[in-house]
Amino acid sequence: MNKYIISIYIFLSFLCFYQFQNKNIVLYPLLFIQLIILIENLFYLLRKKEMKISNLVLGIIIILLYSSIFNYETIGNYLINIILIFNVYTLTKYRWSYVYKNLYYLALFFNIINICIYLYSPKIYSTPKIIFGHELSKIQLQEIGVSAMSIIAIYSLFSIVLIKSRLLRMVIIALSLFTIVVGGKFTTMLAILVSLMIYVVIIKLSFFRSKLKYILKLLLMISFSSSFILYFFIKILEKLFSIKSILSGRSILWVDYINYILENKVSLLVGNGFFDENKMISYLSHPHNQYLTILYTLGIFGFIIFYLLLSKNIDRILRVVKIYPELLIIFIILIIQMCGDDYYILTIEPIEIIFIFLIYNIKYAKK
Repeated sequence: MNKYIISIYIFLSFLCFYQFQNKNIVLYPLLFIQLIILIENLFYLLRKKEMKISNLVLGIIIILLYSSIFNYETIGNYLINIILIFNVYTLTKYRWSYVYKNLYYLALFFNIINICIYLYSPKIYSTPKIIFGHELSKIQLQEIGVSAMSIIAIYSLFSIVLIKSRLLRMVIIALSLFTIVVGGKFTTMLAILVSLMIYVVIIKLSFFRSKLKYILKLLLMISFSSSFILYFFIKILEKLFSIKSILSGRSILWVDYINYILENKVSLLVGNGFFDENKMISYLSHPHNQYLTILYTLGIFGFIIFYLLLSKNIDRILRVVKIYPELLIIFIILIIQMCGDDYYILTIEPIEIIFIFLIYNIKYAKK
């Protein structure tokens, strides 16, 4: 598989984070590269006479096909996601190290771009969140959303694992943290804090080390259930915390989408298809929760298969946590971020699914 095509693919994947006036200038080249990689992957596997796909990945593809039959209006999105899953799985299996390095180096490059955007473009400060009586300001940039900017900064922050110079590491850490702080993304800050606490307390200080697997799987279960936890305990949570202020209206979205899913019980088995601006369930066309998005789009079978995928990732990353500790930290950040945002798994934007399959195919790291 051609390394230059892989580099272009990851580069375009990062470009998807940006808010162009006409985003098709990025999406169409990305789709074209996807097709090239698909053909190249199939040719490579046929030549090697190796077409074996893991049961979990095959399960994801089958569920996407199954759901597409009942939601043919958005069949294009299903086909794109099937190709994306297959391509990323194959790339991270046979070009693990190259994909791993490119993800970090390009994140560092784009984080510098984001700092320049922040310094030299107009900034709008949205309504601040009130966290236990304290205001947390959040910026809005015309060129890139704060969520995307924060995601890039996280990968940039951990690119230090590839850098030998101590001075350069300190510079990268400072620049990455600067982007995260000025962005004011509460979900990201909370996710970083929780992940670092788990890493320091359990990995470094060796408290509850034998329980780490169960702690992470409990965190994953809570994350997958996050919207339902709020749904069933919203009255209690509203009394204890300022839910509307902290969640920026997500509580309304989650309640509306869960009500819709529960009222349309057939959709629990077949999904509702990909989001359509003409089908507004709430005041936004997506629920701002990736786990709820999976359940809405693919139904209960998709919800289960993606839980199994991320649960398997926990098993695999713990085997090599001493070699790749940053993958564990980013993974914890990711599963927490997915509670408050979409565009991680069921999307044309591949960065997060690339990271998920880097962990899934970690055993191929040295090949």
